[in-house]
Amino acid sequence: MKKVHLSLFFGRSFDKFDTAPLMIAVNHDSSSCYIPLPGIRLRRDQWDKSRRRVVNHPRADTINSVAVSTLGRALDIVMSLGGVRGLTTAQVRDQIAERLFPPAMADTGVAAVMREYAALCGRENTADKYHQTLTHLGRWLGSRRLRQLQFADISPEWLAEFDRYLIAYCPSVNSRAIHLRNLRTIFNRALSRGITSARYPFKQFKIKTAPAAPVALSLEQLRRLWLYQPTAEPHRYALDIFRLSFALIGANLADLSELQSVSQGRVNYTRRKTGRVYSIKVEPPAAALIRARRSETSGRLLDILDRYKSVHVATSIINRNLKAIAEELSLPPLTLYTARYTWATLAMSISIPIEVISQALGHTYGMAVTLGYIMPDRRRVDEANRQLLALL
Repeated sequence: MKKVHLSLFFGRSFDKFDTAPLMIAVNHDSSSCYIPLPGIRLRRDQWDKSRRRVVNHPRADTINSVAVSTLGRALDIVMSLGGVRGLTTAQVRDQIAERLFPPAMADTGVAAVMREYAALCGRENTADKYHQTLTHLGRWLGSRRLRQLQFADISPEWLAEFDRYLIAYCPSVNSRAIHLRNLRTIFNRALSRGITSARYPFKQFKIKTAPAAPVALSLEQLRRLWLYQPTAEPHRYALDIFRLSFALIGANLADLSELQSVSQGRVNYTRRKTGRVYSIKVEPPAAALIRARRSETSGRLLDILDRYKSVHVATSIINRNLKAIAEELSLPPLTLYTARYTWATLAMSISIPIEVISQALGHTYGMAVTLGYIMPDRRRVDEANRQLLALL
């Protein structure tokens, strides 16, 4: 069993004023969750990453004192838990957060619990999804009824009505499932914290999902797309990000947006979704794309978050533009994920070994314990990526 490690952390969810919350990082079982410190937001130049201290801030000493004190209290809470066997990282985070910051008000409504949970989400995309669910609930019920909504009001019939309402905004079964799963998560949280003893509606109401249907381009289709020169700048930008994702072995937008630099010819990052460490050689096509879309102001490698308010907004706009490009070229519907799926499918088509593809995508392969003793040979992944880019 791995121990819980706590540390101060700054970054990730920057707002339009380029500030982000100071947080406590909860690292457990090879993953991380975050607890924002209430009322503390900093600019990039106000955080010394190496010393983990606030600098260049008029209240730097006070904030540092509060942060260190809160971290100490969090460590005491971890010690008092006795053990975390069987708990997920999110559950450990919740245990700490609930004792650090007990609710100041006894609002046990669905909306209040969901807002509280969204505030604890370290990932901007995750928090945004809960806020979207609240927006849909507000449209459906009205703001007054949403404030009054209690967990006892949620029945299988209520969920079915909400699902039918969502069809107008989310025609996809899987899109609607996101909001229904968000409600289920909040209901489970309310039950575990003793907020409600209402009958659990999700035993009778089953959330429907459809099998994912990822699309991989053929080599001929990818070549046509790769060589295409759109006239509209939003289309050019979307296609450049798609090309760069493919050239970096299907890196997703959240990770691309946070890349800091190219070091010794490689980009190195920890994938948000899985916490796995990636190191990808920057081949000439990727280097050219990075030069074209480099950030001149933010300190990040790319200008994605210079252009768009958040990763969620960027993903939506870029995917919309990719869909328009696909229609112009008579290609299957495109999203940024198509780059990752296409990389894997083409790699298999030119006989790249499955274990190399697995390593390149960051998937688990082989015996996990054995792999802990072996340094991965990234040269095989580098060569696989070079072969694929040479096809273009």
